[in-house]
Amino acid sequence: MIIHPHLTTMLALLSVLLTGGARKAAAQGDDFNDGDAVGWTELTPLAALGVVGGTSFPNGNSYRLQSAASTNEEDFGPARIGSIREDVTYTDFYQFVDLVDHDQALDQNIGMLARITNAGLGTTDGYGVTYNPSEQKMYLTVITGEEGINLLDGDVFISAGDPVRLVFRGEGAVLKFEIYSLEDLATPVASLEVSDSTWASGTSGVFVTADESDPAIPVDCTFDNYFAAAEEPSGSGVTSISIESDDLVFEFLSHPNQIYSLWESDDLSAWNEVEDSIPAALDSTTRFSLSMPAVLRRYYQFRGVD
Repeated sequence: MIIHPHLTTMLALLSVLLTGGARKAAAQGDDFNDGDAVGWTELTPLAALGVVGGTSFPNGNSYRLQSAASTNEEDFGPARIGSIREDVTYTDFYQFVDLVDHDQALDQNIGMLARITNAGLGTTDGYGVTYNPSEQKMYLTVITGEEGINLLDGDVFISAGDPVRLVFRGEGAVLKFEIYSLEDLATPVASLEVSDSTWASGTSGVFVTADESDPAIPVDCTFDNYFAAAEEPSGSGVTSISIESDDLVFEFLSHPNQIYSLWESDDLSAWNEVEDSIPAALDSTTRFSLSMPAVLRRYYQFRGVD
């Protein structure tokens, strides 16, 4: 019997999705390689005062936030701009983003937002974590009506111009902020942990603000590889499957510095290991290619190797 290749492809893809692993809640990710901000809501709280701010996409694969200097920092605070994902609300959360570029001449606090509600000038509630490269400092802040109160701060021993990954997680009242060098995503260069129960849930995103020590300046930074979920990914969830030439191409959630194996089965009972050493990519998603199967139906699983 001759099997139509399109039918084989459809059934193979369905099998992967059924056995690729489930996540407890929807996850959000954006590597900005499409050169747009679909799904993001831009926050420019000083726009009504005539302060120009906006976003762009350097090289079509990253997310740049810029704002002119505040025109009235005494009454309305320093320059600031942010962007949030309003499609998912989190209680517990795990999120990260890479800071890949910034204007090193500016004294800026660059970071992420979590459990955000009522976003707007003088109304924003939630939490923020920031990294100030010029001062080599990090902050974990509770935000009430857009006024931030630092819960904890610490030193960051890394060169100001080095790209870093910012990781922010919350489980109940416990909040943790970590900074990693992109050259070593296994060991943080600095971390903060605190307990605070002011805000229980909300949305997540990124932002940048001028430091209060020099509020009359603009801000300018560039992010990449944003990810947010209700918990840190274990690496079992297949996020996409595509066909390239004669290959079946998987993308699955992974953890940096973890090794994964690929297993296949024709009946979900007996499993055979196809590949035992798949290194995780530096971001949250790993890509792996396999020759298209010749059989009508086959199931696949990715597993972490101890």
